[in-house]
Amino acid sequence: MKKPRLIGAYVFLIISCLFTIFPMLFLLVLSLRTKVDIIREGVLNIPTNLHFENYVKAWETGHFSTYFSNSIIISVISVAGVLVCATLIAYAMVYYEFMGKGLVNSLILIGLIIPFEIVIIPLFYNMKFMGLLGTRAPVYLTHIALNIPFSVFLLKGFIKDIPGSLVESARIDGAPELTVLCKIIVPVIMPALVSIIILIFMWTWNDFMLSNIMLGEDRIRTLPLGLSFFKGKFTRDIPLTSAASTIIMTPVLLVYLVFQKYMIKGLTMGAVKE
Repeated sequence: MKKPRLIGAYVFLIISCLFTIFPMLFLLVLSLRTKVDIIREGVLNIPTNLHFENYVKAWETGHFSTYFSNSIIISVISVAGVLVCATLIAYAMVYYEFMGKGLVNSLILIGLIIPFEIVIIPLFYNMKFMGLLGTRAPVYLTHIALNIPFSVFLLKGFIKDIPGSLVESARIDGAPELTVLCKIIVPVIMPALVSIIILIFMWTWNDFMLSNIMLGEDRIRTLPLGLSFFKGKFTRDIPLTSAASTIIMTPVLLVYLVFQKYMIKGLTMGAVKE
C-alpha cells in the first residue's frame, strides 16, 4: 500500500510544480518575442529568434533605473524596521511582566485579522495630515506597521521554546538585556528571522495597491507601478510588459532560491516535539 501512495504523492508534486513553473516559462518566452511574431504565429509558439533587446527597452521605457532604487530602499527599510520592532516586542512579551501586557497581546491579534482595505482611507488622510505624502515614508511605515503583528506572533513561538535557563544564566553572569537578546536569543531564532526577511521582502517588493495610493510623484514610484507605462488606452505591448514583469520577478525569485532552505526550516521548526 505504501508504493501506490508514494507514486501518487510524486505525481501530485510533479503536477503542482508544472502549474507553478509553466506561467514563469510562458512569461519568459513572451518577453523574448515581438508583437509581430505574436500576431502572426500566436502566443503559444516557440520563438525562432530571441529578442533580448526587449529587456533593455523595457528598462529604459519604464524608467526602471529610478523605480528599482525606490523598490530597494522601501523593501530594505521595511524589512529592517519589522525585524527590529518585532524582535524587541516578542522578547519583551515572553520575558517581561508589565502593566497592559494583555492589551498589547490583544492588539497584536487584532492586527492579524483586520483587512488592510479597511484602514487605507483613514491611513491616507493621516499621512497627508503629517505631511508625509510626496515621500517614500507612507509606504515603508505602513508595511512595518502591518507586518509587525504576524512577525511578533511567529517570533513569540520560537522564543518560548528557548530554555529559560539560558537567559537566567546570562542574567546571573551580569549580561545586559541587549547582550542576552543579540548573543543568545537572536542566534537561536535565526531561521525564523530569515523567514520573516523573505516574506516581508516579497510582500513589500510586489506591493501595488499601497504604492499606487501613496506614491503620486513619478520620482518615488516603485517597480510594480512601472508596468503602467506599457499599457495604452486601446492596446498593450505584450513583449515589453512580459520583459518588465520578468525584471520585477527576478529579485524576489533569487532571494527565495538563496534562502529557501532557511525559510522552510524557520516555518517548520518546533512543529515536531521529541
